[in-house]
Amino acid sequence: MTAEYLPDLFDNVSRRGRRRAAVVDPSGYKIVSVRLRLAEFESFSEQSQAAGLTNNMALRIAARRIAGFLEIDAETRQNLQRITDSIGQIAEALIDMRRFASRDDTVDMVRFERHRQQFGQEFAALDALLRTMLNVSRRRQDGRRLLQGSVR
Repeated sequence: MTAEYLPDLFDNVSRRGRRRAAVVDPSGYKIVSVRLRLAEFESFSEQSQAAGLTNNMALRIAARRIAGFLEIDAETRQNLQRITDSIGQIAEALIDMRRFASRDDTVDMVRFERHRQQFGQEFAALDALLRTMLNVSRRRQDGRRLLQGSVR
């Protein structure tokens, strides 16, 4: 972009506090930039790499978390997978029980009750995890606290 086009970018921005307009990517993303001192950048970059993230992804996670968007950590993802697997196994066991019951015309009520209790426990764990993850208000408050804590 040549200097002659620059004034057009700033037509709607006051001279005082002039800032670059956010660039819109063709795929619908807005591109923002962050100015960091060298020491800040190096520390940030080291922390990002230690977490297995690119600088871009680390900044994106921080911005999304501050805005209240859902970010799922590895432990939560593993817990969701464990619960889902367990519920799937319970469902398979109940299908087997149904097949045996229709063949033998009997129901193993002890086994049925055990699976019912397991299902109840797993469903309660899933419900609690989802409520925590999906609580938008809490996520936004947590994000605001991150911002407020950084300016004190």
